[in-house]
Amino acid sequence: MGKSARQIIETVCSELAASPLLDEFLHMAIELTDRTFFGTLFNHAIAYRACHLFTITEGAVGGNPAIGTGQITGVSEGGLSMNFASNAKTDNGGLETTKYGKLLLGLINSRPRMGVNRTGLR
Repeated sequence: MGKSARQIIETVCSELAASPLLDEFLHMAIELTDRTFFGTLFNHAIAYRACHLFTITEGAVGGNPAIGTGQITGVSEGGLSMNFASNAKTDNGGLETTKYGKLLLGLINSRPRMGVNRTGLR
């Protein structure tokens, strides 16, 4: 039997595993993810989506520079500022902005192509 989404999160994102908001992020991820599309990889998809949502939320709330993943387009010294080019594609909901979103994209791309919506979103 495969690992649960919670067990996967404990392995890949200890910050979310330790967060009191873990259940809320799991619930959001479940609501946003299509079980039929992912099949046996559903728990991985849930875990990666929950970690992605947690990372972008914590980055926005805590000022954590976890989202800066594009090419550096500007740097300042006084007051410390760094600008990144956006590398998020509009057709993937910004999944390329975190390492967990990229893992989820890898799962999406690993699924058989059937000429349908390949986002894994409901």
